[in-house]
Amino acid sequence: MPTPMVGGLAMYLAVLLVMMWFDKLAGNVAVLMGCAAVLVMLGLLDDKHGLSVPLRMMIQVFLVSIVIVGAEGTITHLGALFGSTVLLGMFAVPFSVIAFVGGINAINMIDGADGMAGKMALITMLGVASIFCLSGHCELLPLSMAIIGALAGFLLFNTRIFVRRAWVFMGDAGSMWLGLALGWFMAQITKGEVSAEPALVLWLFGIPLIDTLTVMIRRLKRKQSPFAADRTHIHHVLEHTGLSVRRTVLVLSGVQMIMVGIGVIFYMMHAPAALVFWSFVVLFAAYYYRLRGC
Repeated sequence: MPTPMVGGLAMYLAVLLVMMWFDKLAGNVAVLMGCAAVLVMLGLLDDKHGLSVPLRMMIQVFLVSIVIVGAEGTITHLGALFGSTVLLGMFAVPFSVIAFVGGINAINMIDGADGMAGKMALITMLGVASIFCLSGHCELLPLSMAIIGALAGFLLFNTRIFVRRAWVFMGDAGSMWLGLALGWFMAQITKGEVSAEPALVLWLFGIPLIDTLTVMIRRLKRKQSPFAADRTHIHHVLEHTGLSVRRTVLVLSGVQMIMVGIGVIFYMMHAPAALVFWSFVVLFAAYYYRLRGC
């Protein structure tokens, strides 16, 4: 019996109903959830019919642009990476579009094992909520907590803890709208009272970002499409070493917790942007070159 791919739709509806119940569906949040609804429908169509990559990307760019312009999702600077703040200026919107679309596809690409994408997103959202609490900026806590609750509920039915098989999968409908929401949250923590270094986003995205960058670079070096399906993702690499799917997900979840924890610590320490960014670059380079022969 095939496993239903409706986990993403269920999570979206749960978050939407919670925000409506508490009268929090307004302003930027309403714009975000409206665009997320279109991504859910796009994902459902993709799960059923397998849409082309160019069509998916075109729709993603359109929706992301609406969120960036209409829901204050623009990334305006990169922090003091080289001693002084790097302002994006006229490149702010194009850079934000690339970052958002990258985030959407990072969550989508890591969704290759039971509970993988859900656990990655949950751990990242816990880090985001922690930063909101530490900054005293609680305006976005209702939405972040609603997403955390939806993810926790989904994982109860998706992770093989009490049952032998997953009851439901997230599907593209879930991974894409969650990627959009995470991207928007990342833009919010760099602004206002939170004012986190933009490079902190790299640590909060953690494993999905490292995995996506690695597989895309390796595919391009082999003159393949960066979106071509293969078995070079980080969870496949661990499975090739003999780990079961369940242990692979647990190991990667542990690493994601460490990376997000480091990001939160960097925020608490008010770590310089250069330290936050270059330490991530070193970690990514170490992983990439460690696997260059795989």
